[in-house]
Amino acid sequence: MAKIKSFLLAEQVYEILREKIINREYHPGEKLDIYKLSDEFGVSRSPIKEAINQLEYDGLIEIIPRKGTYVTEINLNSLMEALDARLMVELWAAKEIIHTVPASKVEKWGQIVQQMDDLLKQTPFAFQTYNKADMKFHDTIIEWAGNKTITEFFSSLNAHVALSRIVQSTSLESTKKRHADHWKLYHAMEERNYAAFSNAITSHIESIKKEASTLFEEME
Repeated sequence: MAKIKSFLLAEQVYEILREKIINREYHPGEKLDIYKLSDEFGVSRSPIKEAINQLEYDGLIEIIPRKGTYVTEINLNSLMEALDARLMVELWAAKEIIHTVPASKVEKWGQIVQQMDDLLKQTPFAFQTYNKADMKFHDTIIEWAGNKTITEFFSSLNAHVALSRIVQSTSLESTKKRHADHWKLYHAMEERNYAAFSNAITSHIESIKKEASTLFEEME
């Protein structure tokens, strides 16, 4: 791996570490050594520590006093709570902006769904790329609401859910089934129909919760 230049900001280190966790290059429960990461990236420990603090806030890293820094283990209850919180925030955001967001923005939002459509047709299925588009689709609604605190909170929820989904190896077929919900959300926003949006996002989240529960039961 090429050395990262020493002037790399903590934010850039954060993005790289986050990507490695989500892509399972670092596994749940794995211990991370700040000194080794510093050597690997060719930077001082300071940006590594700052990045790890942000990852801890996101719920992707757990710092245990006198023991070390670990990639967060997957917990079904925590995942369910994160999904409930995500649903609450998306419903709030949609209510805030559904009658005011410009049609041009909604149209561009729909282009993300089309991109996801195209990815589902590819062989092999590029799950990581699809997942990024999925997260961008949902993040956009929150960004439209313009509340920085809630945007940051929602981002941390999405990271945790994304990690859980990848660890559980969400199947292509279930992803295809849920993908239809994105078109329902887009059309509801396009038609300024909050009731339809509410039904679609609720069904979408409940579907993820149901599959997560099943997968965790299979692991026991």
